[in-house]
Amino acid sequence: MKTNLLYGFVLALVGFLVSLVFYITGFHSSVEKMEATSWISNTLLFVISIVVLYLGMAAKRAAAPADRQWTYGSALGTGAGIAVFGALFGIVFTYIYFALINHNMSDLIYQVQVAKMEAKGMSSDQIEKAEPMMRAMMSPVAASLMAGVVGFIFNFLISLIVAIFVRRRPVSTPPPLAV
Repeated sequence: MKTNLLYGFVLALVGFLVSLVFYITGFHSSVEKMEATSWISNTLLFVISIVVLYLGMAAKRAAAPADRQWTYGSALGTGAGIAVFGALFGIVFTYIYFALINHNMSDLIYQVQVAKMEAKGMSSDQIEKAEPMMRAMMSPVAASLMAGVVGFIFNFLISLIVAIFVRRRPVSTPPPLAV
């Protein structure tokens, strides 16, 4: 449990720090900058998730008794635990970011969504009707909860793949030489 908690915290903290760096460098200040760098931040967060989940699973595997088998289920369970704690800490960090650090983030996300709707050919009346729901979903509380749910699903799916590579205990002694 301690390993899951630690690596879940690290996962959420590093994601928060990535957002903070993008905010400090001005990439979360306008729609154009945000759209231009979204693939960079998404790729970076994807790689960070893979690395943190792998390290967490490997740490849990190393802590397991040597005579106990480390299966795919053991690795996946660890990944799911890390994903749960990462999502819970991520909810807190996302709320801090939206409510205390970048007050304009909700408006920026709204503007990005409106631009996407306009690109799809939606009328201004349709967009106007969708505005109250979009604004409600982009409040700090709603955005934090959605980020937690999406973060858990995203990291659980990554855990399904990473667990394949962590499922076996590495051989600690070389095989005997054939005589």
